[in-house]
Amino acid sequence: MVAARVPADPGRPLLGRRRSGSAPRLFGAAPALVVAFTLAAACHTPRVVRVPGVQPADVIQANEAARDGDMAFARKDFYSALISYLKASRANPNSEYIYNKLGITYSQLKYYREATDAFQRSIGLNPKYAYAYNNLGSVYFAIDDKKRAERNFKKAIGLSPNVASFHVNLGSLYFEKKKMQRGMDEWRKGLELDSTILHKSEGVSLVAAGSRGSKSDRNYFMARLFASVGDAARAVESLQQALNAGFSDIEAIHREHDFDPIRQDERFQAVMKTALLLRGH
Repeated sequence: MVAARVPADPGRPLLGRRRSGSAPRLFGAAPALVVAFTLAAACHTPRVVRVPGVQPADVIQANEAARDGDMAFARKDFYSALISYLKASRANPNSEYIYNKLGITYSQLKYYREATDAFQRSIGLNPKYAYAYNNLGSVYFAIDDKKRAERNFKKAIGLSPNVASFHVNLGSLYFEKKKMQRGMDEWRKGLELDSTILHKSEGVSLVAAGSRGSKSDRNYFMARLFASVGDAARAVESLQQALNAGFSDIEAIHREHDFDPIRQDERFQAVMKTALLLRGH
């Protein structure tokens, strides 16, 4: 999986990772933590009490620490980034952007409990901050809590419907839930918003490592999507991955109109010829 980046833009969405096993906690619960927050019983939205007395000098100190965290994160030194973001959160515990970055870093280290706390605090500080909902959904997806993941992805889209990666994330979740057409629909929305979104490794890195069957189906639908917009190279690559993962319905490929724009492409024809030979057709 490709690590999410934390650039200067504090709203950069996280595209999370799949958990490979339970992770130890590095610092216990996320420590900014002069402030406790509670969950509203009805909707589980965190209620955060802002810390009084944060001075302009504190904000400056927090921003400097956050910049150090950004640089460490960019070179994939996640532990150093975490230390810097923790310093930033202590200096200014009222910044949803800092807590979003803190949550992203915890996620990269697979400390999902702490990541959840950080994203929930970010949301509590600014309930309209769409990226924190998206990132919280990524954490839930990583720990296989699909219901909460879907709820948060939809919330992010409701707040910011024009962010392509939000739709890609929700579509990826639908693929994992075997709702293939709904997944395709969300990915198409993502492509309409950003025609390059599925070309970017970080744009598709959220997908959980499901069963062999789900991986073959997902790659088949990716092939359909790329083919439908005439991207033969990526369609053929995805189709080959689907076949390698066990996709065997060659007749479906022949019937599917999404492949019509690339049927005359030599690369597509070569893959189909190989698939037929391997399956004895």
